[in-house]
Amino acid sequence: MLAIDHLVIVSKNPEKDAQQFVEQHHAIAMEGGKHEKWGTYNFLAHFQNDSYIEWLGIFDEELARKSNLPLVRNTVDSLDQGRTGLLTFALRTSNLDAQLTYFKENQIPYSGPYPGMRKKIDGSTLSWKMLFPEDAENFPFLIEWGATENKPDDAAKINPRNLNEITIPTDPSKYEDVFQLKVRDDTIQLENGRLLFTNDEQSNFNLSE
Repeated sequence: MLAIDHLVIVSKNPEKDAQQFVEQHHAIAMEGGKHEKWGTYNFLAHFQNDSYIEWLGIFDEELARKSNLPLVRNTVDSLDQGRTGLLTFALRTSNLDAQLTYFKENQIPYSGPYPGMRKKIDGSTLSWKMLFPEDAENFPFLIEWGATENKPDDAAKINPRNLNEITIPTDPSKYEDVFQLKVRDDTIQLENGRLLFTNDEQSNFNLSE
């Protein structure tokens, strides 16, 4: 089953925006690191249901503009247009190859898989792969992590709350087709939370104890 992995919040100043979140929600956030290949960097807030929020910004505009990664391209475009805030989110899988095969067999347009890597503040390396379904619906992307989990070694840096609900203003049937997920009462149940489809104007998220 797929799981909520993380939200991506585009930011001109990830450290400042993460700190505002900390103050508003009495939460814990930390510096993530740099994506040297893409010219981006992040701050993170981890939650106890193996999910997190990522505030994503740019430290090297030239590198970022050269990137072919959809997530970085969309980040650049958003900042160019003066738009910040929730951009997209990632669904975690333990078998990205199976998802890729499904896309191919069902003629679902996609880009990737793209490899990712960054150095953590402690010097260790994180690696992952990403797969992006292509559609005007702005679907979430799929992510599979490598051998090292993306969570703090120090449990005290994990918020004792859950990022357990993402609200989405779109037709849920499209998620059934693309992600092989069942919709019941405008809701898709995931491994560690749920997607709730609404008539709101934009996506949002909820935290629970």
